[in-house]
Amino acid sequence: MLTNVPTDLLRTFVTVVDLGSYTRAGEALGRTQPAISLQIRRLEELLRTQLINTEGRQIRLTDGGVALGPYARQILRLNDDIVAHYAAEALSGWIKVGLPTDFANAFLLGAITRFAASQPDVRIEVESRLSRDLRGDLAADRLDMVVAIAPTQDEAYLVNTATITPIWAVADSFRWEEKSTLPLVRHPDPCEYADRMRNALRGSRKAWKTKMVSGDVAGIQAAVLAGIGASALTPATLLPGLRVGTLAEGFPPLAPLRIGLFYKHARLSKAAHGLAQWLMQQITLAGQDLPA
Repeated sequence: MLTNVPTDLLRTFVTVVDLGSYTRAGEALGRTQPAISLQIRRLEELLRTQLINTEGRQIRLTDGGVALGPYARQILRLNDDIVAHYAAEALSGWIKVGLPTDFANAFLLGAITRFAASQPDVRIEVESRLSRDLRGDLAADRLDMVVAIAPTQDEAYLVNTATITPIWAVADSFRWEEKSTLPLVRHPDPCEYADRMRNALRGSRKAWKTKMVSGDVAGIQAAVLAGIGASALTPATLLPGLRVGTLAEGFPPLAPLRIGLFYKHARLSKAAHGLAQWLMQQITLAGQDLPA
């Protein structure tokens, strides 16, 4: 009966996935290509399922391999957290981080700034784009780590998630007659926030119309502050002058979403791992700032 899965086998599996090659995984882990193949076979034997198909020089995950990915990454994250806790090493180096325009940019930048202030030898470069674009940049190795919306639990390179319930945000002076059409301010489609607003209104049989579309969270905030309409935001992005639209006013509950931390274990430096730990703590706390 299987009771333990060795972390070295999981690390080999994740490294092969991250680097897309048995040979490159061997170089990263200091092993030969045959040794990497042997470890993957051993892991498949332990789990009694095929994990990787090899087609020429291309590797493709089986359904079993896709399912294993999130478990393996979470176990390795916890393992690396333990090692970092007891190592107590000074951190240094460059980190390229991707932050979404459709989440709490100011909040996340503040969290990164506090981390950088506590680690004088760490240098951080921040890119800000839509979540889907950030995930693509990580896959192409243009970023070291990404905070982004995770539409599904099996997204590539997803290491950890925190659940956050969006809130209806309106100006302090905004008033909505429940039987009238609700003006919406939203991000361009496809957008998880826009989908949640429309689904909630559709489910409660309330009329709406899009009043303004902005690809930047600052544009959304400015439009809502001006009283143009209502939007879905996270608690951390509720600025002074904005308030939560309540159920008593007719605003239906919004479905929760997952904010994910994405990175490739094989390419993550110790400094980046330290930032990853810090960001997940802050994101989790952000979702608890206000009730849904």
